[in-house]
Formats: sequence, C-alpha cells, structure tokens
Amino acid sequence: MLVPLKWLKELVDYDLTAQELADMLTMSGLEVEGVVERFSNLDKVVAAKVLGVEPHPNADKLHLAQVDAGGEPVTIVCGAPNMREGMLSALALPGAVLGEGMEVKPVKIRGVQSHGMLCSERELGFSDDHSGIMDFSEGLTPGQNLVDALNLETQVLDISITPNRGDALCMLGVAREVAALLSLEVKEPEISYSTAGAPISERAQITVSDPDLCSRYAATMVHGIQIGPSPRWMTDRLAACGVRAINNIVDVTNYVMMERGQPLHAFDFANMAGGKVDVRRAGEIKKFTTLDNQEREMEHNMLMIWDGEKPVGLAGVMGGLNSEVKDHTTEVLIEAAFFNPISIRRTAKTLGLHSEASYRFERTVNLEGCMLAAKRAAQLMAQLSGGQVAPGELDIYPRPYIAPKLPLSVQNTAEFLGIRLSKDQTMRYLTRLGLSVEEKENGDSLLVEIPAFRPDLERPVDLTEEVARMVGYDRIPVVMPLAPISAKPRAWNQKIRDRARDLMSAQGFDEAINYSFAHEKDVDYMRLKADDPRRRVVGLLNPLSEDQAVLRTSLLPGMMLATRRNLGHRIEQLAIFEVGKVFISQGEKLPSEPSRLAAVISGLAEPVSWWAGERPATLAQIKGALNYLFAGLGLPRPVCEATGPVPPYLVPDVWGRVTLDGETIGEIGLINTDCAQAYDIDRAVYYMDLDFDRMVELAPKGRRFEHLPRFPEVQRDAAIVLDDAVGAGDLLDAAWALAGDKTKKWLVSVELFDLYRGKPLSKGQKSLGLRFTYRDNERTLTEKEIMPLHDKLVEGLLEKFRGTLRQ
Repeated sequence: MLVPLKWLKELVDYDLTAQELADMLTMSGLEVEGVVERFSNLDKVVAAKVLGVEPHPNADKLHLAQVDAGGEPVTIVCGAPNMREGMLSALALPGAVLGEGMEVKPVKIRGVQSHGMLCSERELGFSDDHSGIMDFSEGLTPGQNLVDALNLETQVLDISITPNRGDALCMLGVAREVAALLSLEVKEPEISYSTAGAPISERAQITVSDPDLCSRYAATMVHGIQIGPSPRWMTDRLAACGVRAINNIVDVTNYVMMERGQPLHAFDFANMAGGKVDVRRAGEIKKFTTLDNQEREMEHNMLMIWDGEKPVGLAGVMGGLNSEVKDHTTEVLIEAAFFNPISIRRTAKTLGLHSEASYRFERTVNLEGCMLAAKRAAQLMAQLSGGQVAPGELDIYPRPYIAPKLPLSVQNTAEFLGIRLSKDQTMRYLTRLGLSVEEKENGDSLLVEIPAFRPDLERPVDLTEEVARMVGYDRIPVVMPLAPISAKPRAWNQKIRDRARDLMSAQGFDEAINYSFAHEKDVDYMRLKADDPRRRVVGLLNPLSEDQAVLRTSLLPGMMLATRRNLGHRIEQLAIFEVGKVFISQGEKLPSEPSRLAAVISGLAEPVSWWAGERPATLAQIKGALNYLFAGLGLPRPVCEATGPVPPYLVPDVWGRVTLDGETIGEIGLINTDCAQAYDIDRAVYYMDLDFDRMVELAPKGRRFEHLPRFPEVQRDAAIVLDDAVGAGDLLDAAWALAGDKTKKWLVSVELFDLYRGKPLSKGQKSLGLRFTYRDNERTLTEKEIMPLHDKLVEGLLEKFRGTLRQ
C-alpha cells in the first residue's frame, strides 16, 4: 500500500517526519518497507511566465521566448506548438534532471543561447503527454519551485499490509492507525451534494439473485456528466498510489477506493438494458470480454453483474467492455458492493486476472461502508464533471451487520504480554482503535464490540494483539519465561526402542529407515497366502508413485530393497536393522499399527583377513544377534524351533520360530530363492522379524544392581559327545534344570565355548564344550565342595542325552 503523506495529513493532523511515522507504524504491526521520495530531481524546475515570443532567426520551427523565472528575464529556445505570450509553464533551469534522466545545460541552438528548457508533462515525469509544454492557469508565481507550487506529493510510505488487515488498504485505514497511536482525531471528508432530476429508484432496478455471494449492493447515479481529464491534485495522488489516471469518472472510482478501501465501478447507464442490475452467477455464459479487451473463459459459479439482457461486469474483479465509460457517456450508475472474498479469490485465480478491486475484496472490505463510498463517488463526480446526482440511492442489504462482542481479561492480557496494564489503559487503547468497549460486572473483564471494518478480530487473543500494537512492539520488554521448564519423561516403549537400537548397533548393525509406503505387489513377492493378514493392505488416495501406492504390512520388502541397494554398491559385509510400524487394514476402522523389529545379514560374517580368509554369514550370526538383543533387554533366552508352518519367504530347512515360554515372538531364517529373485538379489540373505510391541510388554521395568564379586570364581569344563540332532540350547537349558538347589546357589553361568565335528567322532556325532562357572558371594569355594556337585550335574546331562565325555 502506497500512502502519500500530504493526503494522509489531510485526514489526520500528525506532527512527525516521514521516518518517524514509518518507525511508529512498523512497531505497531504495519511494516513500512521504505519512504519513496518523488520528484526529488525537480528541485531546479520552476514556474515561469512567457513574456514574449518571436521567431527564431535561423530556424522556421523554433521560437525565442523571453521568460520570467523570478529574476531577470531569460531567453529560451522552444519549438512547442502551444507556446504563447502570457502563459505560465514549467522551466527547467540548468542543472535540472528531467524525468527521462536528461540533464539540462545552457546550450546554443542554431546560434542562439538557450538558458533552460520549457517542459512537457512527459519530460517532467507527470504523464505521457508530449503534445506541448505545460500550460498552467493563473495562480503560480514565477520563480516558485514547481513541485511546491503544484502541491505535489513528494513523500510516500510503502507499507506491507498482511492479508488479514484489509482495513489498512486505504488512506482512511492508515489514518485510523496513526490517529489511534497518537491519540488524534480522524478528519473524514465531508459528503454533501445537491440532487436533481428523477429519483434513482424510478430509473434503475437492482436484484441480488445470489445473496450468498453478495451480502450488499449499493448504487448511486450521476447524470449530465462531461468526460474529461481529472484535476492535477487527483491525478498526482493516484500516481503516488501507483494508479494511472484515465478520465474524471474512472479516476473518481479509483480515488475513492484508495481513500476508503471500497472498490467501485461506474457503468455507462445508457448501455444498461432496461435500467436493470442483477447479481448472479455466470451460468451458461462461456465467454466474456472485460475492460482490458480480453475475452475470458467463464465458469458456471463465477459471480457476474447482469443488466436486463446480458452480463456487463465480472463482479469484484473487472467491468465489462460493453458497459465501459466512454467519451460520449453522460450518465453513470455507481456500484459499491460487498462480494464474498472466497468467490472473488477463486475467480481471480482461475482467470489469472488480479486487479486493485479483487485484491481488496479477497481480503474483505467494510460491509458498512458501501453506501458511504457510493455517495462520496457521486459527490466527486458531480464536482469534477459538471453533472448532477440523482435523488436517493439503491441499497440491497438483506442481512444488516450485527457487531460481534468479544470478552477480554485485562489481567490475562497483561500476563500474556508481560507488561503492567490497567483496565482504564486497556479501554483507552481499544477505544482509540474505533472499538466500543463495555465494562463487565467482573472488575477484570471487558466486552468489546467489533466494527465492520475490522473483520480480522475474531478471538480475545486478537484483542490482546491490538493492545500490544498500541503499546508498541519495541516497548514490550524481552524477558525469559518464569514458568518452570522440564522435559516430560520418555514413555516405556520409547526407552525400550532406544535400548534395542543401541543393542543392535553395538553388534555392528546399521539402522535403516525405510518408507512406510510399499508396492502393492510386495505381498505377492513374499508369496503370502490368501488368508494372511499381511495381505490386507491400506491403499493411498494420492500415491507418489506406483512403488509407494500402499502402506506396508511387513518390514521385509523395505529391508530387501535396502539390501539390494547396498549389495549393488559392493557392500560385502551387510548387517542392517529397522524398528518401525506396519499397517494392517481393519475394514472401515482405522488400520492397526503394530511395531516390528527386523534385521538382515548378508555376505560375510566378518571382514576379510589374511589369517581367517572369507567367512560367509550363516544362520548362527542372526541367531546370535537375537540372543544378544533379548539378553540386553532383560528378556529370557528365546527358543528357536522349526515347528509349525514355514513362512512362504523362508527356506524350510534353514529357519526357526522364535518363542518365549511357548509364545511366538517372531521368526528367523534364510530368505528363499523365489523371494530373493523378486528383489533381484542373488546372495544368501538371513532375516529376523520380531513382534516389538510384545517385547516391550515383556521387558522387565526394574533393574537389580549387585556389588562386584569379592571372592574368586571356579570354572570347570566338560566336552560332551552326543547326537548331532541335539541342540546346544537344549543342553544349556537342561544344565540349569538338573542343577540342585545347592548347585544353583553357586552356579553363576553355563556357556558353550566349543563345537567340534570330525575324527575320532563318529558320523552324526558332535562335541559340545560347556564351561561351568561357580562362585559364592560370602566366601571362597573349595575343590571338595565344587567337584561332587559338578560331577553330578555332568552325569545328569550324559544320562539325559545319552552322551559321553570326550577324551
């Protein structure tokens, strides 16, 4: 919003410099981006009177003018066709810089010295008129600075208006702000005029067929007008606001819009069929030519202004070419309306047609100001065109504005802003903004009535912001919050999740974070059965791509894709894991979102070395990771058994169901060839998938700490030869089960430290080396105490598994 300061000073009599005013408005929420200095280059352009004109002795088309510029007459060489004796014009003295950037210098023209230049409007940057030099009426004093003599706008504030402050998109809106901040009064222009002729109600008829898109439509009429140029004071103010002058009628509509914020339109009433105006949607109209002579493609719901036969305007955006004010127009109908902001925004965006009017309607105009704007326009048109205003006015206003009332707590406002604030002070601030304030029975509370020109005030906190603006943002102290700040403790599942991540990372696994979206065919790549719950996928309404069209029901597809990418980059030792949610459809209900933990090992079990060579990963690595994870979370050692139906994506002979006390927790195994090839993987991939939600439930919440042992431990080894089908886990479990009460008191651990197959053992046999550790917390154990218990425990294992001691 460009705000000329001389115009502003007519509306509110402030006493500040341009920069002081800019700083004050910025600190109250209307950010001033800069102060524009106009005509600063015209300091050496003065009013001058032509005393005499004679032909140039050496040029037929040039004349010599004796000019009074406030001192001794000077000679000017000029070829303007309109130059005459006695006229007042604009003289650029030597050193002046004209609007086109040309510097004026004393120069000889065909042998005669010219001491300046008589200028046209285009040369001074006033307009595009270059038909002759400027011709002023009486009233200017020769030698007077032209800018001062014409009272031109020299300083303009460039204010950045936020979308919610449509009220500030006009001179009166900014004047209200300045008046409120400085405790001054706004001097609104007086609206008064005489009327003549037939009443408007006998000449025109207005109908609003779509009141949901047009809440108010007001109109006045001026007849007997004569189209011509606007006076300089108006064209200068419009130019300072960035608006091009056209003629006295159109300029008035723009001037009132800039003054009051209400967009107006003037229809050539002679072209309004039947004298009728109807506000309704475009309907079947497909094309419409606007004032810029462009044919627009219309849509059914776009709001238009119709006469008795045809559309004549695009409501709130631009008028129609068929009702344009032209040089022969003698009678106009002035429209001032309130159109639905959303409707105008959609129309302007769809057509790519944005105007000063649509810019304001999109941000909401003053519903109560329509008729005042129409009357103000009628007043100015009558003054500037020699016309007369028709008696009366038309005003379709089915639902008059009812001002909402908002409560406001003074104490809460003061605490929110962090300042001291009294009730009287708060009331003064709000009243100066044009709000009506009532005291409620509660001594702390106020009831504030919101005027129609401030539709942005919708909640009590908006009033708090208004108080802050009146105080000035620069006057509100910056303080640290006094309330205690403390972090909320993490939920139990978050703690377990972080602990699980740490445990997996400690084993050399890298964490993968895959998309929650998956390909619809992933369930087919996994070879899932038709009744498998993981086939109940949740589709996306607007997927990013075909590969991400559904929510994942398993972590396996994402892990396989990550494996393929890593193997493609020649990662020889791959170990990755992910903890994340999967999504299982439940029909009309929201999908269930269980959390899973998955891990993949592929390639080598450890880096290649010269002493160990290449050792490929096996199922033992993924099972070891499983045991380490459970132990770190405080869970019992899991049991892995190849029982029950084999998952369709695992190799039948290389897999195991993970259970705790008979409850299935997950599965481990080798991905079968069909599934691996579906993801273009040609290497062995070992996979682990666990029910992380259940692991969180089973993880113990308490921890028991013990002192470091004071007494030494005793270790005894036993190498047991048994059938190859016996699992090492079964042997370890049996060791604890066979230990008596006294043995369990001293038995600290039973660990597998060796596995051997080969001679002299028979085929189908293996040797498992177990290490038994004993310790007492009160004293040092003796050999005599340990050996009987140890021998008995080993004998029990030999008997249970029909084994022998390896010699």
